[in-house]
Amino acid sequence: METKNIYRNIVAVKVELSFMRIAIIALLSFLMLGSQNASSQDLDYAQFYNNPTYFNPANVGLTLGLKSRLNYKRQWTGLSGDYHSYSFSMDIAERRMPGAGGIGIIANQSLAGKGVLKTNMIGFMPSVRIPISQNTLFQLGALASVVTQQLNWDNLVFGDELDPRWGNVNPTSFSGPAREQVIYPDFSFGGIFQFQGTNMEGSIGAAVHHITTPNQSYFETDFKLPRKFVYNLDFIISFNEDEGFYTKRTGFKLNPGLMVIHQASQLYYTLGMNIFMSRVYLGIWYKNQSLEYAEFSTLTAMVGLNIPFSEESRMKIMYSYEMNIKSQQNFTGPSHEISLIFEFDEIGLMRKKNNNSILVPSQKRSNSPIECSPF
Repeated sequence: METKNIYRNIVAVKVELSFMRIAIIALLSFLMLGSQNASSQDLDYAQFYNNPTYFNPANVGLTLGLKSRLNYKRQWTGLSGDYHSYSFSMDIAERRMPGAGGIGIIANQSLAGKGVLKTNMIGFMPSVRIPISQNTLFQLGALASVVTQQLNWDNLVFGDELDPRWGNVNPTSFSGPAREQVIYPDFSFGGIFQFQGTNMEGSIGAAVHHITTPNQSYFETDFKLPRKFVYNLDFIISFNEDEGFYTKRTGFKLNPGLMVIHQASQLYYTLGMNIFMSRVYLGIWYKNQSLEYAEFSTLTAMVGLNIPFSEESRMKIMYSYEMNIKSQQNFTGPSHEISLIFEFDEIGLMRKKNNNSILVPSQKRSNSPIECSPF
């Protein structure tokens, strides 16, 4: 009897350790070997307002200066094979050349199942600026990128490898993929209309990603990455704004917003508001996602700090806690997200001056609208 209990414990431990790997490969097998209608979705960031060029390349050079952003998200923390994603972007504005918005770069990495599935992306983003009036403008942006996906097949466990008594002891009949790494080009395009009024400014944006629907399959079948459509609307409302860097900050800003993302059968919206007061950020956001067979909702709370270096430069640190509202989805655990942002308003694009390339201060043209620092 004691020997049987030992066997059962051994099998239970092996099954528990292999559960996430089996789940991952089952999902991947369905996606890659299934019908042509099978598709996957992009990774998502709760702090989309702190990673704007990831969602819409038209945000490149939207305001003066150099912006650098680093975002990290840990998702599905309640599972043994949680999901880690990293995003770095940098863009710089140009106002000396008519029609120029700016240029930027972006790099993303995601790790799923303790590194079993790894995705890397690096891209280049130019933008074009079209002033309409002193207080309105339209900006277009594009993203050209290269994506690599790699699956570590040696760490995967298939169903035919498991023995009901001894655990993972059998060889698998799975023959392996046609290639171990998938590399493909990817393209995105977006536009933003920005306007400014008394104590208020806002923007309306739209972008389409994966324009060419690249093939992600590791096998000799088509596994298209569906186009993703992103729409956003947000406002920044100022109340009793302070006069300068050295004055006591008595005012505050509100930033209500709405984002809608549609990709394949997946459609969800995010609605909420941030507040900025005394160099502190607070925010609350609600997300509802509708799938073909299920629905779920999440609630995200954000807190952050704005640390100024001078009138024209600052650092921002943000933390978000995202949780599922519905109890049946709570087994995946909450998500944590951190953003680190540096902004330098006086740094502009490299220009030729006395035959030397130097970074020069950005200068506002007389008809350049909306050049204040973002929220």
